[in-house]
Amino acid sequence: MTDFRTHASRRGGRLDLRHLLLLPLALLLGTGSAEAQGTVEIDSRIQEMVAQVSAENLEHLVTTLASFETRNTLSSVDDPDRGIGAAREWMVQELQGYSSRLQVGLDCYDVAASGRITRDVEICNVKAVLPGRTDRRVYVSGHYDSVAQIPSDAEGEWPEGDNPAPGANDDASGTAVAMELARVLSQSGLEFDATLVFIGFAGEEQGLFGARLHAKRALDEGIQIDAVFNNDIVGNIRAGDGQINGTAVQVFAPGPDDSPARTLARYAYRFGKAYMPHHDIRLVGREDRFGRGGDHTPFNYWGFAAVRFTEVMENYARQHTVDDTADGVYFPYLARNARVNMGGVASLALAPEAPDVNSPNGNPRLTRGESRYAAHLEWEPSQGATSYRVFIRDGWSMDWQQVYEVGNVTEYTFEGLSIDEHFFAVAAVGPDGHESLASPYDRPPRVIEEVETR
Repeated sequence: MTDFRTHASRRGGRLDLRHLLLLPLALLLGTGSAEAQGTVEIDSRIQEMVAQVSAENLEHLVTTLASFETRNTLSSVDDPDRGIGAAREWMVQELQGYSSRLQVGLDCYDVAASGRITRDVEICNVKAVLPGRTDRRVYVSGHYDSVAQIPSDAEGEWPEGDNPAPGANDDASGTAVAMELARVLSQSGLEFDATLVFIGFAGEEQGLFGARLHAKRALDEGIQIDAVFNNDIVGNIRAGDGQINGTAVQVFAPGPDDSPARTLARYAYRFGKAYMPHHDIRLVGREDRFGRGGDHTPFNYWGFAAVRFTEVMENYARQHTVDDTADGVYFPYLARNARVNMGGVASLALAPEAPDVNSPNGNPRLTRGESRYAAHLEWEPSQGATSYRVFIRDGWSMDWQQVYEVGNVTEYTFEGLSIDEHFFAVAAVGPDGHESLASPYDRPPRVIEEVETR
């Protein structure tokens, strides 16, 4: 990648684009997917962890979770072989066996009867924490609870806790991704900059209860969550109408264009694609599948960056039924989706924290510079960063169109580039080339106050 630094000042750099202003943006900033996304420095250690993701181990995890017959949030917590209590106890023991570095336990909340929660219940998420050098967190999640409708001619109600509900694809598949990444990352011997959290949420099927409670507690306690990679229904390749696709996955991220979720989605695409180049990663600019939701939603609501991974070929006839069994999960495909997660999660956990581009009053440090016809960017240094990258796109584009390597500076000026027609972001780069999330220079819409008339 071209280095656009013009001098070696520690504080700032400058690039004069005025002599190029007659060229269209495509020529000014460069074209082609590789250049537009920016060069990813492949880390052989991450490659090795991607390769260690095991379809056989994922099959073991999904099959075991489905074997508890039901994991309904309202099912038994005392039966040693059946129900959500037995399932979460097995998950804890399985995670504890991966590595002594993992801090494994339950994250529990007492929830009063409400809606699909037909009685007071204790909802327990299963959590494994791999401490990093810093307290900022990167999550990998799924929901381990399940639910199934009963046949129309049977007695009982849909929310009843003891209905058989194997929930192999929804969502033992996503839970297995989180557990498999916990296994590989905790056994890697690497020290990560970020603290990694692998979590199976409960109460998802009744209304995202486990994720809602956990995200709100994190907000109240001031916990820094940089990213949530949520996996929900990620193992099936055959749709109910017979279509088959085992080489693509969807990543859902709500707007606006520079929301934390879409910033994370761009990162997940870029680094997932770098380590899984033959897997089609489809970014979708909405919160979830049309009219539906998942455990990433509460995190986005409370201001954290969260995305949802989902298969492209859902089979609705199996979802929320007794037919959601392990034979409906194609484990080589599930492994591919887990490897896409690994590329993004490991890269982000090894990178420095994203730079702060806002002033103390919350406004972005983006001005027209001394000339008043430039784009002048400033940012705070990130601990551990050795250089920075500036991302630019034009005013109607969703994806970054060019990446500039600007060196170890905390401000940079692009002479002749309008801040009205372009969007900007800055990422920090560590000594091994690992890149943080990009921090966008985003100004909220102006508040319009009602005018009183007489």
